[in-house]
Amino acid sequence: MRNCYLYPALLGLVLLAGSLTAGPSSIFWTNCTTAIYPAGLIHLDGDTYFNVVPRKHDPSVPSDTGLEAGLLNWHGVQAEAGFDYAGGVDYPLALNAGAAIPEGWLFPTAPSLKVGLFGFGLHTSSDKRNNQNIVDVIVGFSLPEVIGGRVFFGGFSGGSAMGKNRQGLMASYQKFFCPATGCDGVEYHRWMVCCDWASGKNTIGGGGVALGYYPHPDVSILTGPIWFNSAAINGRWKWSLQLGINFSFFDGCRIGK
Repeated sequence: MRNCYLYPALLGLVLLAGSLTAGPSSIFWTNCTTAIYPAGLIHLDGDTYFNVVPRKHDPSVPSDTGLEAGLLNWHGVQAEAGFDYAGGVDYPLALNAGAAIPEGWLFPTAPSLKVGLFGFGLHTSSDKRNNQNIVDVIVGFSLPEVIGGRVFFGGFSGGSAMGKNRQGLMASYQKFFCPATGCDGVEYHRWMVCCDWASGKNTIGGGGVALGYYPHPDVSILTGPIWFNSAAINGRWKWSLQLGINFSFFDGCRIGK
């Protein structure tokens, strides 16, 4: 385990656990990425959403905590699964899972591809049901070096618990920069910029722009504004602060290259 910064960050996560979120591999507001956590890696991820200025009668976005685990690498096909636990709601637990293939896996110029399920709620009755059961399909492309970064495009379809528009589109962009070397010689990038968007008046409709800082290869801090397509569901725009921590927990299942 790479731990020269990890233990202080874990302490911070514990102190914030009452107001954090976690979920499948994501960009900022959406899950519009083909990234999958490597087999054997555990990811703790926390997101908070808050108003910069006080607003009356403005719906809040629940802050949650959860866990994601990389489960499989089978000849390049990767899989992950985990859960979300949203604080302050009656039925807070939702499950997620996904599988992906990297760029060039199908043929030399093929995009990366991911199929996932998230928001799989366990409460299916009453007006407080949480069975959004959203399925998404996402493709990703690396951009030419002169531009850099990666772009992702996807579509989703979910249950009635997610709102008026149950089907829609997603798009995102992500770029890492400022190469660095960790305390154990691991090379990574210290900074990242990203933006993402999802269509529809529903629980995931909206977008965000963020700046990410990586003080350690296994620790990330993202922050930026997020806006929503439905003020009735999520309120007006909010600011988000997101903390992520990775650590190896088991060897995972790796077959082939």
